[in-house]
This record gives sequence, structure tokens and C-alpha cells, in this order.
Amino acid sequence: MTKLIVILLTTFLMQQIPAQELNKFFSTLSKNKMFNGSAVVSQPGENIFYQTYGFSNFETKEKISDASQFPIASVTKTFTSTAVLQLKQKGKLNIDDPVQKYLSDFPYPEISIRQLLNNTSGLAQYYNLFDSIIKEQPDKVISNQDIIPTFIRFKTPLSFVPGSKWDYNNVNFCLAALIIEKISGMSYSDYLQKNIFGPAKMKQSFVPLNRKIIKNNQVELYTYPNLYSTDLVNVKTLKDPFPIFEKSNFYGNGGIISTALDLEKYQNALFSYKILGKKELEEALTPTTLNDGKTATYTIDGKEVSYGLGWFMYTDEREGKIVFHDGSINGLTSILAHNMNKNQSVILLSNIGNSPVFSTFNAVLQLIDHKPYTMPLQNLSRIYGSLLEAGNKEKADQVIQEYLNNPRSYEATERDFNKLGYQFLRLQKVDNSLEVFNSATLIFPKSANIFDSYGEALLQSGKKEDALKMYQKSLELNPENTNAKDMIKKIGGPLKV
Repeated sequence: MTKLIVILLTTFLMQQIPAQELNKFFSTLSKNKMFNGSAVVSQPGENIFYQTYGFSNFETKEKISDASQFPIASVTKTFTSTAVLQLKQKGKLNIDDPVQKYLSDFPYPEISIRQLLNNTSGLAQYYNLFDSIIKEQPDKVISNQDIIPTFIRFKTPLSFVPGSKWDYNNVNFCLAALIIEKISGMSYSDYLQKNIFGPAKMKQSFVPLNRKIIKNNQVELYTYPNLYSTDLVNVKTLKDPFPIFEKSNFYGNGGIISTALDLEKYQNALFSYKILGKKELEEALTPTTLNDGKTATYTIDGKEVSYGLGWFMYTDEREGKIVFHDGSINGLTSILAHNMNKNQSVILLSNIGNSPVFSTFNAVLQLIDHKPYTMPLQNLSRIYGSLLEAGNKEKADQVIQEYLNNPRSYEATERDFNKLGYQFLRLQKVDNSLEVFNSATLIFPKSANIFDSYGEALLQSGKKEDALKMYQKSLELNPENTNAKDMIKKIGGPLKV
């Protein structure tokens, strides 16, 4: 009897420790402005961990609650894929059918439904696709129904042969939503309500008719206005970088409004085959094979991933088959991740842009497995840039030295420093730009790209001799750097290779 009590007590304590650690983990992220929202973590044999952090409205100090609803952005793509595969399961379509079979005016007969769902269609991106239409009709709201007529009108060429490459493209899922509507005879919103939201008991989820109209329980969205900003601002005060973002109301690629708890109900229904058959789900979670027989892969946050039908997957399955989809719009970061083998899920909805959801969910999976994990760190380039912008160069240099002495003090990437340096350069803050690139050469001394960028900044500021040295160093690190060769010749210096 005593032994049984010890076992039960040990089990109880093991269950409590992850919950306490998770709360401490997310509280730290929230304090460091790296997470503000709702988090759900679930695994077999334990109560679901669910907690909210921060404010749904920073201006009024209204806290995030169970009722707070978030846009889930591209996590929506998993719903669109599920809906298409439901129709396949019912014999309503074959995903290898040409899109043209269901959307008769679609001008690319060689593209299949599968190629929409696995992002290998070769269709043009939508960022500048509608620029002429926006100029002609500035009050027009562009939606899914405008995509095909625009392709036809401008005879838009494909970016590559369908199936030959992988290219993440929102247009693919907008068209998939049109196919769902065509076959079902229902709006995309009504279809999801009847076939996914309803069966999964997702009572707080919906597809808005107009994404610009914010419902009472929806959170406000916040982001940093610049790469060197440390103060969040409401996205309503910022101008979108592409006109299409302000002028469109697309769906299928994004648009669903939901809660973390509702997404937990969705993943539970999906992965227990209650809303989609096992065969169809396995097909969705099978890596895409290109025309040349190779698997389409690329790297996210240092880990190699593949893509199935509306789902990402880590190619390394030593810790189990981990599938996920993230989402990001201005002021919102989301992710739904699930370990198929361990039946573990992590769901994060954060109403601040650039939350480190990948490093966060990877750390959480380690934490709940009682393994060492790495706490996501504050962004060095942002803190450093903010100090330069404030005129505090001495403190900025101290932060760089602190990182060089202890690389675990901040998160630093070559890409972030490169972008920061160029942003300062575009804003004609030349001294700040040169400081950024100089510090970047200390942090990334083997990066040919950083030295090349530094050379460009020096050249633009009239420092030809210094620019020449940077280009020569870049070429030394990468003898194949044709840009460095061209710039050295332009400046008139010798090629030291």
C-alpha cells in the first residue's frame, strides 16, 4: 500500500512540475516582450496546460482572457487542406485532378489540386499581382474571386514548371477555397462551420466575411515599427508594405478567427480521425516529392523541414513525427504543432509580431519530456539598434561585447544584423548603418555576405578605401562572390584571391 502511495505521489508531482515550469517559462517570455497571448500544451496522462499572458488591448490594459479571439493567419491552411481532403474522402474530387476540371476558366491546365496544397503550382505570388487593378479601382476590395480574372487579363506567366519546385504561396490556398465552394455549393465559411468547427465543437471559431471588421472579443494587434524599435505599436497606426494587404479580403490562405482552446479541440478531433480519415490525414502528412524525385525541403530556425498538403514536418523524426503550421501577419504570430508519436501538442497565439514561436515550441517539447531546453532569448540586433538610435553608442558597444563574451546572453543572427544595417542605410542613418555592419563583422567574422554588405554601406558613404578592404575580405572568405569581384573592379582595386 505504501509503495502504491509513493508511485501515485511521484506521478502527481511529475505532472505538477511541467505545469509550474511551463508557467514560469511563458511568464519569462511575456516579461521580455517575446510572447503575449494564449498557450496550450497537451500530452497523454496529464491535464491540458492552458494559460493567457498579457493584454488583448495595450491601450486600455484589458487582459487576454478565455474569450479573447485571435486571427490564426496561415494555420488556416491546415483547415483548407482538411476540407479538400474531406471532399476527396467523400468521392467528390481527386486531388490529382487538374484545377481546371472544377474552375473551368483557370488558365493553367497543367496544375493539379495537389500542387495547390503542396505549394508546387508555380503560380505567381499575389504581392504585386493586383497593383494595376488597385490603381484603376482604389475603392475595390480584392478577394479570391478576382484571382483567376487577373491571371487571364494580364496573361500572368508561371514562375516555374508545376511540380518542379516548392514555393510557399498564399494564392494556392485561395484557389483551393474556391474549389471547396464550387464542389460543396456552400461558402468557405459555411463549409468549415458545418464540417470542421461544428463536429470539433469549436464554438469560438469563425471565418469573418470582412477581416477588417473586428469583433468585440478580438485582440488588438501590435508590432515593432522598425527593426531597431523596442516599443510595440498598434498595427492600425502603420501602413502595410504592400498595397494588396490593405485592399484585400482573401480567405483559405488565412482569415480564421479562433482561440487556443478551440485549436486544441481541432487538433484533437483531427488527429483522432474524427473529422478526417486516417488515409487522408497520412496523405496530408507525407512529404512532397518534386518532378525529379527529390523531396522538397528547406530550413526553418535551423531545422530541416518538408511540406505535405497544408502541413510542415520536421525531417528528423528521432523525437517522433512532428507536424506543424505557423502563421504570421502584421502584429500576430501563431503556431499549431503536434508530435504524432507522443500525442503531444503545442498551440501558441500571440498578438505581437515576431514572437519566436519555433524556438518556443521546440523548447516546450523538450520541457514536457523532462529534457534540457533552451529559453528563447531577446534579439541582440533589436536591442543594439535601439541603443544606437538613442545615441548611446557606448552602451551599444557594451551589449556587443557582452554577447561576444557570452553568446548565450542574446539571440543573434546574420540575417537580422544584415537587415538592420540596410534599414539604417535606407533611412539615411549612415553612421548607425556603419556601426551595425562593423559589429556584425565581429560577431560573424567568417561571413562573406556581412563583409560584402559592409563594403556597400562604406561605398555609399564615400569611404572607397575602406569599402575596398571589405570587398576584398568578402572575396577572401568566398572566392565565388561575383558581386565583390565586380565592386573591386569598379572601385579600381586589385583582386586579392
